[in-house]
Amino acid sequence: MVYRNEKHKKDYESILSRMNINDCYHRSLAYLLALDTVLFEHIEVVYDFQEDCIKREGLNKGFQTGTSKKTTRLAFNLWNGCTDEGETYVDRDGYESSLPSIYYSPEQIFNCTAYAPYYWQAVQLRFEMIK
Repeated sequence: MVYRNEKHKKDYESILSRMNINDCYHRSLAYLLALDTVLFEHIEVVYDFQEDCIKREGLNKGFQTGTSKKTTRLAFNLWNGCTDEGETYVDRDGYESSLPSIYYSPEQIFNCTAYAPYYWQAVQLRFEMIK
């Protein structure tokens, strides 16, 4: 595993030990929440340990920075495919549908030089390319 620094590794292990399940979903979530200091400091706002679920409203809290929002979006998306609605369109059958927000696209999320290698590590954790 590749960690940003020793604090990232320590915080990852701390989060994972608080989670009741150690599967690919929890490992990728813990890895990303430990990566960003802002998220780690506000972890209870974005993840409920008791209920074992993400808190989507945490994405729009005042503590979030541009980078922590990217990290949160990726963490939430890897957790359960979560995306916010972007634009709507009418499909060829006449049904209105919505597209995910562009802020969930790899182009937007991975456009973060400092965190991109760790974002890729989280994707690999989630899809069990590494353990």
